[in-house]
Amino acid sequence: MNLKELQAMIKEELDTYMNEEEVDVDVDMDAGDIDADGAEEGNTDEDILMQIYNMLKDKFEGEDDAEEIEDEEDEEEDAELAEATEEIEEAKDEDLDEGKKDDEDMKEEVSTETTHLQERFKKLANIIK
Repeated sequence: MNLKELQAMIKEELDTYMNEEEVDVDVDMDAGDIDADGAEEGNTDEDILMQIYNMLKDKFEGEDDAEEIEDEEDEEEDAELAEATEEIEEAKDEDLDEGKKDDEDMKEEVSTETTHLQERFKKLANIIK
């Protein structure tokens, strides 16, 4: 592609773009549509204020019930957490007791194994006392 072909292609695209017709959008405003200020036709200021009051009333009355439910759930969670903490502490104590017993058994096994290995190495190295 050379420069003349590129210029011809750009000119062709520009002409088609300039000749396109714009699409008209037809919007009908019927009764009951929402005006630019956000109010529906036929609603008075008192109606709008009553709607807002009712929405706020429902919201704040619902929060009191939700807070009571949350308090009950928090108490249940605290009780479960306390039980779980006690179980963990008991398991730790049991593990520590078992660990002490295992350490004592291991010391006995290690000491007998080490002395046996030491004697064997002495024999292999021909060290006799």
